[in-house]
Amino acid sequence: MSKDIVVLAGREVSEATFGAAVRVAGEELWVSGEDGVLWFSEGEGGRVLFSVEVPVLVRVPGEVERVLGPGVRPVAVPVWFIEVRASEVDGAEVPAMRFAAELSLQLDGSVWADDPAYAERAGLRGAS
Repeated sequence: MSKDIVVLAGREVSEATFGAAVRVAGEELWVSGEDGVLWFSEGEGGRVLFSVEVPVLVRVPGEVERVLGPGVRPVAVPVWFIEVRASEVDGAEVPAMRFAAELSLQLDGSVWADDPAYAERAGLRGAS
């Protein structure tokens, strides 16, 4: 089962912020993509660790909370919704969470994960 992580960003992603997040996730990652999804693998032809979908600008109040479910704190809109999905590979949530945390830091955002333990496993204690 994949592991879901979402970056809720206050600003739009640029090439520079995206590149910085990739470096934090792991410089040895191989990036490929098609149809609006980027896949990050363990080197060329290696196992896919995580994917990132095209950012979506959410303008409707309450939409983020509806998508992420009960217990999500209210989110001010407009906000960029960036879905990061770690694969079933053991430990894949670590580079995925590092990527998401760096992206959120660069874009004045926050991170939501379907399991709060991802942040701790990625060495990001206190990450939100």
